[in-house]
Amino acid sequence: MFSDAETSANVDTQESCVGNFSRQTLGRSSMLKHKSDIEALFRTGRKANIEYIRYTYKNFRTDTKSGNVRIFVSAPKKYFHHAVDRNLMKRRMREAIRKNLSELRKYCAESNICLDIAFVMQTNIIRDYSDVERIIVISLQKIFNEVYEKI
Repeated sequence: MFSDAETSANVDTQESCVGNFSRQTLGRSSMLKHKSDIEALFRTGRKANIEYIRYTYKNFRTDTKSGNVRIFVSAPKKYFHHAVDRNLMKRRMREAIRKNLSELRKYCAESNICLDIAFVMQTNIIRDYSDVERIIVISLQKIFNEVYEKI
């Protein structure tokens, strides 16, 4: 159907389009998973509330050449009784974080800072994505300003 020349031209065009965009992902290394790390974050981290989201963060310097930002997201069963609703709110929070975390990641990498952040939803009302994103952006800006002042 297609000649080899046409097929290779199509593949080259697709690769060049993909190459122009930087990937903004929250991979496994960006998620805070170990119970001991999560407990330490909640025990010793700085806490604040913005409307219906409570965030906790802890920063520390590292000897390695790259900083890291790890995220923990929770929508407790206390507020969202159905797993579908919990997963929806966690998905919305993770997406808002993924889209707005790049500046904080860049700063942490340049300053050799590791940062653990937890976001906990504290309402039983299912919120729109735009509302969740607005609060996540405000909290990330506050975290950035506080971490920047300490250095």
